[in-house]
Parts: sequence; C-alpha cells; structure tokens
Amino acid sequence: MFSFKHCSVPGCSNFIFNGSDRCLRHSLDSISAADEARKLIKEKKLIRDLCFEGLAFENFSFQGKTLHSCFLKGCTFINCTFEKTTVRQCFFDFSTFKGCTFKGAKIKQSSFAVSSLSWDRINESEVFHSNFNGCTILNCNFCDNDFYFSSFLNAQLRNIDFSNCNIKKASFVFSKLENINFKNSNVQEALFEITGTIYG
Repeated sequence: MFSFKHCSVPGCSNFIFNGSDRCLRHSLDSISAADEARKLIKEKKLIRDLCFEGLAFENFSFQGKTLHSCFLKGCTFINCTFEKTTVRQCFFDFSTFKGCTFKGAKIKQSSFAVSSLSWDRINESEVFHSNFNGCTILNCNFCDNDFYFSSFLNAQLRNIDFSNCNIKKASFVFSKLENINFKNSNVQEALFEITGTIYG
C-alpha cells in the first residue's frame, strides 16, 4: 500500500508523495510535483502504492491502465477517460468527477465516498464491492454495468440511468432517489430500505 506517513508540514494530515517528506500540495515546487505525478501516470501502465491526494486531472487519459492500492482523495477529474481501466483497492473519497467516461472498466473494492459525480458515463463495466456512500450523483449514465455488492448508502442520486444493470446486493439504503431509471435491472435483489424490502 501507499505510505501512511504524513506530510512534514505542521498541521497537514495529507500523506507524503513518492518518497518525499511532503504531500503534493506542500511540495517545495508544487506545480513541478504535480506535473511529475501526471507524467508518472502517463508513462506507466501499472500505477501502484502511490498517493496523489488533491491532484487535478483535466482531459487526461487513464485508458488501459491499472491503478492498484492508490490514494486519490480530494482529486478533481474533468473530462477524463477511464476506458478499459482496472481500479483495485483505490481511494477516491471527497473527489470530483465531471464529464468523465468509464467504458469496459473493472473497478473492485474501491471507495468514492462523499464524492461528486456529474455528467459522467460508466457503461459496460464491472463495479464490484465499491463504495459510493454519501455521494452526490447527478445526470449520469450508468447503464449496462455490474454493480454487484456496491453501496450507495445515504447518497443523493438524480437523473441517473441504471438500466440493464446487475444491482444484486447493491445498497441504496437512506439514499434520495429522483428520476432514476432501473429498467431491466434486478431491483428485487437490491436493498432500498434497512429492512431489506425491495424497491417499489
């Protein structure tokens, strides 16, 4: 896993980046450090055990890459592509995704908790055992996915297409759902109330 050592700057609880004693935000040259981080991702197919906390990505391609055990808390992703990307045991908590596409992605045991997703497309992807708890998800197309055992606990979802999805054991407990399309999805096998009663 990424290093659990905290930034040496007093009062900063962020994790250090890539062997430095500081986080990306408090690097002596934060712009160069951010550029170095993005360059590292561009050049490698396997990105593992690194912390990119607070980094911004715009029009950036993660296509075909594998992200394993990485920490991306508080990151911003604008118009990024994750086509055929593998994401495993990564943390995207408190991040922002806008206009991003995930097609043929494999996302397992990862957390997007308390993140904001808008105008994103996740299609024909596997999203297993992943956490979208407390997220705000607006105007997204999530059709043709397998969300087996993923959690949308206490999330706000509006204008979302979940058509033709496997949502077996997925949890929407305590979530606010508005204008959601579950056509051809197995809603009877998902949880929508704490008692386990089915949707509708």
